[in-house]
Amino acid sequence: MFLNQSNPQQQTTRTRRRAGSVLLEFILAFPLILILSLAIIEFGFFGLLQQTTTIATIEGSREAAQVGATTTSVGNLIQQYVAINSLTLNVGAQPAAPGAGDVLVVIQDGSGALTQTIGNSDIPCTPVGPAPTIAEIKITVCLNLTDTNGTFPLPNLLSSFGFTLSGKQLEISAMTSLE
Repeated sequence: MFLNQSNPQQQTTRTRRRAGSVLLEFILAFPLILILSLAIIEFGFFGLLQQTTTIATIEGSREAAQVGATTTSVGNLIQQYVAINSLTLNVGAQPAAPGAGDVLVVIQDGSGALTQTIGNSDIPCTPVGPAPTIAEIKITVCLNLTDTNGTFPLPNLLSSFGFTLSGKQLEISAMTSLE
């Protein structure tokens, strides 16, 4: 009458085997899911940092291009824009000094006579892109992606998996015509 008459002991064994294979699949997939999740979080933080730094650099170059602008006003404006997204980066002092702040700002005019720096002179920085012409001013903002602890401004989430941000930096330049 009943076609599917199986032994209850066989059903328990199948259930155990299935539970064991599910656990094995989880153990194999979890590291990949973890690395992918951490990479997405870290990339999101990097995108926020890059966008904030880009906007701060552009606004700093606009400020520097105005008549009567000072390096202090440029540094303060960059500090304000970086603080908008709650990034606790500190632009630091003028002129640049070792260990003063988390950012190095390089201000270049087209004549080549004026190159001023604000912030941490320990950060290596080479302005990217073409040199400014006589009627332009160029601002370059450089910052390390992580500190020696691997926590600031970006968390070094993937360092235990062999992908590290240590020693990497972000350099963004903007050029504006003088007014």
